[in-house]
Amino acid sequence: MPPSKKLSRLVGPAEKRRSVRQLVACQQPFGKKTSYPRFFGWPAFNMAKTDKRAHDSKHDAAVGASRIERVPRLGRYLLLVLGSLFLSSTLLTISTPQTAGHLAGVSKHLEEWWEVGGLIAWRALELGLVWVFGFDGWDVTELTVLTHVPTYFLLLNFYEVKPSAVAITFLIDVVSKTIPFIALRGPNSVHKLSSPRAEEVSNIGILQDWFTTVYTSVAAAAIYTIFLYLSFYTWLPVHLVTYFDGVSDIRLVHAGPAGLPSVFLSLVLGGYAAYDLLFVSSAGCSAKDSSQKSEDREGEYLITSLCNRTWGRFSPKGKVLASRTIILATMTLLNTVIQVSGTVRGVDVKGSAGWGALWATAALVVGGTFAWIEAVPGV
Repeated sequence: MPPSKKLSRLVGPAEKRRSVRQLVACQQPFGKKTSYPRFFGWPAFNMAKTDKRAHDSKHDAAVGASRIERVPRLGRYLLLVLGSLFLSSTLLTISTPQTAGHLAGVSKHLEEWWEVGGLIAWRALELGLVWVFGFDGWDVTELTVLTHVPTYFLLLNFYEVKPSAVAITFLIDVVSKTIPFIALRGPNSVHKLSSPRAEEVSNIGILQDWFTTVYTSVAAAAIYTIFLYLSFYTWLPVHLVTYFDGVSDIRLVHAGPAGLPSVFLSLVLGGYAAYDLLFVSSAGCSAKDSSQKSEDREGEYLITSLCNRTWGRFSPKGKVLASRTIILATMTLLNTVIQVSGTVRGVDVKGSAGWGALWATAALVVGGTFAWIEAVPGV
């Protein structure tokens, strides 16, 4: 009987593998590295180690998330506001050598305590609103981009502020609001399509289609560009000269069609932000409508009946799109009024309100365009 068969009868599977491994090692020349076939269990051992590391990392992430969730909501909100203010002040202090000389000529010096307190209160209110409405870090990034574009577009094109100073300040605003959200709240399911939670997301194929992304982003950027172009030809030149004392360059207003490409390219990022904030969040909303059909009930308040007959008839994705569009337009107007009037020299409330209303109206039209796209069967 061959030795291998005798060995298999005398020892078990584990002992047999060790014995065969020793026999193979003995047959190798001295000093030569031994290589084992794949069926000796080494790949399986390495895969087990990899799976264990992945499991440990997921476990650590889950433990970190559970620790954050154990913090009371009010405590997390206070951490959010304090973290945002700390990041903003720290980054602005670090970037002072690169930005102070370019922004000093247009910045308003805040001397009263209520002026500084008003800006801090607005930051707290702004963060509180997006926290209550369930935005995640990516949503906050896009909302910050869209609500701050009017201010920095004004500084870049009409006040001749150096582009690097505008970009640094803009980036600080975005980072100081996004990082605290990422630390205190995880991403929504539409922003994590590779996770098991992606099963709740509708229209995954549409959301992952690059052509749809480009088409809707370009459409949003084009709407903003058209609104600016029409305002250049109508009321905006007089408005700038009347209510903006420090405006030093209005060549863009009189550039005509030649200025359209530069305006459009500067708004492409805003177009993508509008696509993801409005279209992705609404089109990816679950198609399951858990709302009941509105019926007249005895003793129902008039305002409740009106709400059921109007807002209650919206589909889930329609409610998401409508609510986010209203939030975007409202916060664009309010942020432009507060930021421009409070930080830019020589601008009053009327001037900033007119400038903000232009961008807020464009945001409403963008939301309406996305609603028209989502009305297509299959979306």
